Amino acid sequence: MVDYHTGVAIFLWVGTIAALDATAEELPSARLQAEQVEIEAELETLPRLTPSAQVHGQLGFYGFYAANQQITVDLGEEIAPDEIILFPGRLPVDSGDADELGFPPEVEVEISPDLSFSEAMRIGRWEEDSPGEGAGLPFLRFPVSDDSRISGRYLRLRIFGATPEAEHRGRAFAFSEIVVLVNGRNAALGRPVQNRGGFENAPRWTGQNLTDGYLWCLTGNGVQRSESNGFHSAIEERLDRVKWVEVDLGEALLVDEIHLIPAHPRDFASMAGFGFPPRFRILGYDADGQETVLIDFTADGFPNPGADAVMFPIEPTPLRRIRIEASELWKRNNDYLFALAELQVWSGGKNVALGATVSAFDEVGWGLWGTAALTDGFSSQRNLLSWRDWLDGLSRRFALEKRSAEIASILDQRAIRSQKRWVTVSVAAVMAIVVGFVVMLWFQRRQAAGAREALRQRIAHDLHDELGASLSHLALQSDLARRQLSEDEPVRNRLTQLSESARDTLDNMRDVIWLLAPETDSWRGFQQRLETIAERLLEGLDHDFQVEGEIPDGKPGIEWARECVLIFKEALTNARKHAEARKVLVTLTWEPRNLQLVVCDDGRGFDGTDSLSQNGLGIKNLQRRASALDGNLSIESKPGAGTSVRLDVPLPRKRKSR
Repeated sequence: MVDYHTGVAIFLWVGTIAALDATAEELPSARLQAEQVEIEAELETLPRLTPSAQVHGQLGFYGFYAANQQITVDLGEEIAPDEIILFPGRLPVDSGDADELGFPPEVEVEISPDLSFSEAMRIGRWEEDSPGEGAGLPFLRFPVSDDSRISGRYLRLRIFGATPEAEHRGRAFAFSEIVVLVNGRNAALGRPVQNRGGFENAPRWTGQNLTDGYLWCLTGNGVQRSESNGFHSAIEERLDRVKWVEVDLGEALLVDEIHLIPAHPRDFASMAGFGFPPRFRILGYDADGQETVLIDFTADGFPNPGADAVMFPIEPTPLRRIRIEASELWKRNNDYLFALAELQVWSGGKNVALGATVSAFDEVGWGLWGTAALTDGFSSQRNLLSWRDWLDGLSRRFALEKRSAEIASILDQRAIRSQKRWVTVSVAAVMAIVVGFVVMLWFQRRQAAGAREALRQRIAHDLHDELGASLSHLALQSDLARRQLSEDEPVRNRLTQLSESARDTLDNMRDVIWLLAPETDSWRGFQQRLETIAERLLEGLDHDFQVEGEIPDGKPGIEWARECVLIFKEALTNARKHAEARKVLVTLTWEPRNLQLVVCDDGRGFDGTDSLSQNGLGIKNLQRRASALDGNLSIESKPGAGTSVRLDVPLPRKRKSR
C-alpha cells in the first residue's frame, strides 16, 4: 500500500502542475471574471425593460416602406427639446403572432418652427448596421446638446431605406411612442399627429397612438420592491356607487400633467389594472376651492389600461387639490370597487404629489392597501422613476450587458483552446487529491484513538477547500467548453454529463463533510443542516421550513444522522422533480423522545395503490431506511392533491460520533 509520504508527494506534484498551468492562462481570465462579477452586481441596481400586455389595444403606428414616408407631431408651441426618444411598436406579450415589428432601417428626426419645414433643423439620424437590427432595439435616443440652439414647434420623422419594389407587409415597421423631453416632461404627450403612408386600423394602429403615453413596455419601473399595493376603496354591491380619492398639494401649483398608475397587487393572482374605474373624471381645485373638470370619461368610458401608466396632459392650471372621481366601479367577481396604485401630479417636470396628503370617500383598510400609498412613489410592484432616470438606467444596463457578453465570448474562446488540457489536468488532479486523502486517512487511522476526532475535522476542512474547489473548477471549465460546441457535437453531451456529475458529487460531498464536521456534535447542528439542504434542493421553488418543539440536549450519531438526511433528500427530490410542485412545506417537530419530519407538496400526487409509481418514487428505499432507524414512514397522496411524506423516529439513547 502507498504510504503517507508517497501520497502527499503525489498530491503536491499534481497540484503544482495544475497551479502552473492555471497561472499561464487564468491570470487574465481572473481579471475578466472579477469584472463580470462587478457588472452583475451593478445590473442588480438598474431598471429592467418589462414588456406590456397592452390590454388597452392602442399599440402604436404601423407603416409600410414608401417614398417620402413622414410622421409629423405638432407640439403646440415652439420648444427647445432636451432629447427625442422613439419607441418601437411591439405586439402584445402572449399574442401568439410571430410577426417581428420594430424600427425602419433608417430614420431621421427634424424640428422646425413652421409646418412646411422650410427652416428644418436636423436633430439626428439613425440607420441599421446590419439588416433587421431595428427589429430588436428597445428604443432610440436622440439627445440635443445645450449649445445647439435647436428649437421648433413641429417635429418630423423621415423614414428611409427601402425601394418601391420592397413595399409589402413583410417590410413594415412600427412605432409605439414619440417622447419629446423638455425639462423632464414629455412635450409630445397628447399632441396631434399627421402621417404619410401609414396603416390605419383603430384603435390598434393609428398615428394618434404615437403621443398617447402608451409604450410597448412599462414605463418608469425601478428595482425597489413596493411594500404596498396602493389605494383601495370600500367594496360595494353596485357598480354605480360614486367613489373618490384626492391629493392635497399644500398650495396651488401650476399643474401640466396627471398620471394614473393602475394597481397590480402582489398578493393577488396576476390582475394588472385591478380596480381601475371604467368611467371616471379628474377634478382640480384651486386655492379658493373653485372646481375645474380636467378630464372626463363619465360618458364614453375608458378601456382598462392593464399595468400601463395612463398619462393626461392638461392646460397649465394653478391647482391645490386633484380628485379622481369614479362614477362606475370596477367589477371584481360579484362585487365592485375602485383602486389605484399611484397618482402623480406633474408641474414643470416634477411630481409634486410625491408624499402629499391623501383623503378618500372611503377605503378598504386592510392588507397592503392604504390611502397614503397613493403618493409614496411606488406602483404596486416597484418604485417609479422619472423619464431621465429610467432611460439613463436602461442605457447603462444595455452597455453593461454588451460588455458582459464580450467578456463571456473571450472566456469561451479561451476555454476552447484549453479544453483538452484542463479536462486532463483537472481529472488527474481530482484523482491525485482523492488518492492523497485516502492515504492520509489510512495513515491517521493507525494512530491513537484520541487523535481520531481531530483527524475527522481536518479531513472535513481539507475536502471542502481542496476537492470542493477542484470539482467546482472542473464543472466551470466543462461548461465553458460546452458553450463553444455545436448541438450535434458528440463531446458536448459528454461535457454536459461531466459538469452535472461534478456538481452532484460536490453537493453529496458537502453532506459527507457535514457528517464529519463539528456541527454534528449537537442536535441544533443537525437541524441547521436539514434547513441548508432544503434551501439547496428547493432553490427557486416557493418553500417554507417550520420548526416546532424544543431542541434536545446531546448529539446524533453519524449513522443515524446519515439515514435521516438521505430520507429527507429523497423526499425533497421527489417533490421537486416528480411532483412538479409549486410550493413545499417542511415541518420539523422535536418531542422529548421522538423526532417527526414532514414534507408536504402541492404537486400532482400519485395513486398510492400503483406499484409502478411507488417503485419510481423510491418509496421502498425510504421505508427501508426508516426501518433501520426503528422509525415509521407514512406517505399520503392522491392524484392532483399533492403528497405528504411523514417520518416518525425515536431519538437514539446513546448519541456517539463514529
